[in-house]
Amino acid sequence: MITSSVFVHLQRPDNGEWVTVGRYTLTRAEKRIERSIGKFIYAPSYLQAGYPWVIDPINLPRLDRAVVYTAPRYDGLTDVLRDIGPDAWGKLLIQREHHLPATAHEFEYLINASNADRWGALTISTTRNPNPALASSPKLAKIDELLEELHLMAGQKAPKYPALRKRLIKTPSLGGARPKATVQDGDDYWLVKPTIATDVSNTALLEYATLKWGARAQLNMAECRLYQDHARSAVLVKRFDRTGAQRHMVISGASLLETEYPASRHYGGQNQARWSYPLLAQALRRIGAPKSDLNELFGRMLFNALCGNDDDHPRNHAAIWNQQERKWRLAPAFDVVPNISDMPRRLAMQLSANRWDISQEALLADWRYFGFESIIQAEQYRNQKIKQISLAAKVLDDIGLPQEQVQLLRLHMNKTIQRLT
Repeated sequence: MITSSVFVHLQRPDNGEWVTVGRYTLTRAEKRIERSIGKFIYAPSYLQAGYPWVIDPINLPRLDRAVVYTAPRYDGLTDVLRDIGPDAWGKLLIQREHHLPATAHEFEYLINASNADRWGALTISTTRNPNPALASSPKLAKIDELLEELHLMAGQKAPKYPALRKRLIKTPSLGGARPKATVQDGDDYWLVKPTIATDVSNTALLEYATLKWGARAQLNMAECRLYQDHARSAVLVKRFDRTGAQRHMVISGASLLETEYPASRHYGGQNQARWSYPLLAQALRRIGAPKSDLNELFGRMLFNALCGNDDDHPRNHAAIWNQQERKWRLAPAFDVVPNISDMPRRLAMQLSANRWDISQEALLADWRYFGFESIIQAEQYRNQKIKQISLAAKVLDDIGLPQEQVQLLRLHMNKTIQRLT
């Protein structure tokens, strides 16, 4: 058995100082059929100082006494540490750089990723001294070079800008399987997501249009920009987990739902049962989010159904700590992209208990969990939001999506409205 441990550090939401929040220990199984054992404990110094910030209010909730938390998912990796590790694109870069096998433990990706570009306000180190690493994101002005280098990396081709390639490999960016990187523009950080050669359509433009569509329908979507020239295009999505040097506490929908995404070999069968909007609404309420956030989540579920986004899996939802309000809030929506190749009749998340189908019954069956006082109030909100989404669809023409895509999205929206009303 191999035992490894790291200290976990938090950037304080109130003054930006770094503190040691706890320690994580992993004892790895010698055989693949066995489970590794992961444990987390808050540091005595953190508990004694009386800090109020629980880094995972669902899975690591106690600050009144020392508790040893075992990690039931990700083969022993604590949920909130899985949140700050890289996803598929970052893992691919780490595999290439460190010659890791495809079966490498999640912990290998966690420790080989840089603290400089992690999601949220947590970092790790092998000592008690925080080592947050300064952000080393390319500047927005260098976006042309960045897009060209990402294109070359996706094709496993030699670098054109070696220094930039080295920086991108050292800071594998968060989220998803597609090539991406973070750029800095003043105090703002933007996740750059380019259209790549294998895309059958302009994916960046489609994501940009969809985020603008949702925002115009008065949903809380992540701020975005579009970069486009004759050769390349990219959507830039503002990172809500950073403002200048301050990192903000976040937690994924997967952690809130106590589920894995994607599922590991040890956890498969238990997974999709917890991929659920009503369960996510209950988790948000449990951690103190207001009714307005529960209404917003219902609106996003409705929007995903109307626009055809069936990639609404648990890791594409999140909560963020609001220090001014001293509470967790539903984070802005992100990674909202319609499936235009096969307009869906189901979502990845359940609309109500054991119902993935896009129908009026599934949409309204669990209305009480979304902050509504009655089913009539839920129906009124649905009708109002459908009207807003329908009117907001005009943005699809204004932005310049291909006309055949606009027609497809409108046709899907109108057919779905008939099923939901």
